[in-house]
Amino acid sequence: MTLGEKIFRLRTEQGFSQETFGEKLGVSRQSVSKWETDQSVPELDKIVAISSLFEVSTDYLLKETEEIHQTAKREPSRTEEYPREVYRIGQRLHYEYKSKKMIGNLPLLHINLGVGLHRAKGVIAIGTVAQGLLAIGYVAMGGLCLGLVSLGLFAFAVLAFGLISFGSFSFGVISFGAFAFGIFSIGAVSVGQFAFGASAHGAQVAIGDAAQGKIALGYSRAAGAYTQISNRQPFHYEEACRAIDEQVSSNWLFFKTWAKAMIKWF
Repeated sequence: MTLGEKIFRLRTEQGFSQETFGEKLGVSRQSVSKWETDQSVPELDKIVAISSLFEVSTDYLLKETEEIHQTAKREPSRTEEYPREVYRIGQRLHYEYKSKKMIGNLPLLHINLGVGLHRAKGVIAIGTVAQGLLAIGYVAMGGLCLGLVSLGLFAFAVLAFGLISFGSFSFGVISFGAFAFGIFSIGAVSVGQFAFGASAHGAQVAIGDAAQGKIALGYSRAAGAYTQISNRQPFHYEEACRAIDEQVSSNWLFFKTWAKAMIKWF
């Protein structure tokens, strides 16, 4: 058994990832990968450190004829780089995988899951904390994010922050949620420049059961410069659109068009 094979076996028995093992020795994950595939040999001080860390003799590490220490069971299969690892630390299950394919300085796919805090960072990232173009995790950050807490261009979560956000509590330029806050917001309780929902508070336009805004269209209550109370009848579309054109600044042209469409929807 070579030195690299022994290092690989000892590391995996202890449940260390290459990155974690490298941090304990003060070297990079790439160095650990080269050791384990016998592409390079650790310096003497690192061999002593490995011996101390795993409580084995330096003779065991350096002599190919030295038998494996008594706790070893069998040799797992090896990969040269970015291993896929499943291991237990006590009763804690952990799984990590990094793809070999890189885009820039990020792996295409990084999965890092388990009990506890495990961070994944890649173009596609899946972890308890995930950061990537597509990020899935308890806490997710990136382009398209899904999680309990999400922060990104498109965020889907219990608590979501994004350019476009969906969540129980949603904050964004365009937001959808039970509680929605944004320039254009739709929700049970919605707050923004243009707000639509059961309780809608819009600085410019508000449409809902109870509506408050410059233009307020409500089924049961409306308060604003221009109001309609429909009593569950369709709103007067032409009059409402005329009021929007007259009282809402042309700077909001894009959202004014959406607001007019929402009158019909409500």
